[in-house]
Amino acid sequence: MTAQDTEPQSANGETDFDLKDLPDEVTGRAREIWLAGLGALSQLEEEGDKVFQTLVERGKDYEDKRSQQLQDATETLREQQESFTDDVSERLDDATQSVEKVVSDTLSETLGRIGIPTRDEVRGLSDRVGELSKKLDALSQMIDAQETAVEARVLHVVPGDDGWTVTIEGEDDPTGAYDTKKEAVAAGREAAKEHVPSQLIVHKQDRSVQETFSYDADDVQ
Repeated sequence: MTAQDTEPQSANGETDFDLKDLPDEVTGRAREIWLAGLGALSQLEEEGDKVFQTLVERGKDYEDKRSQQLQDATETLREQQESFTDDVSERLDDATQSVEKVVSDTLSETLGRIGIPTRDEVRGLSDRVGELSKKLDALSQMIDAQETAVEARVLHVVPGDDGWTVTIEGEDDPTGAYDTKKEAVAAGREAAKEHVPSQLIVHKQDRSVQETFSYDADDVQ
């Protein structure tokens, strides 16, 4: 064995590391890393579509979830706002009614102290005046009806000693004597029309009723 074939050894008999072999090891490691990167790229290209679709589906699910959460939050906020608005409106109405009642009571009390009737008192008085006016109208109509209600005048055409006469019921003397019954009937009708309402009763020779004529204001217009 020559001196060139013998590996250098340390004093304790171990083989020493040769620095000249370092570049080969670095180059080998770098190549392995490069090949690993190429392998990863190749696998990514093969599974790229699948991974992309998976990401798209997950993105859709995430979007739907967030959208529903946003809608729920918006609806909750709207309901809270409506509830708050209704509560404020109700409190405002109660406060307004309370103020109106206080003002009305105070005004009524003040008007009562100085002798001025309140609105309710005026309304009540107006209603009473209206009722009284209706009663007065009814009474006036009744009085007018009584004043215009005249007892009907009844005339008779009856046979007399020398012809026919026209008499008025309730009176002793006849209003006229006529030679014929026709003349007596004509005179009786004219007399009845002059004093309406009236009635003319024409009798037969035996004094039984032959016919009757009635007259009112419409008949003499």
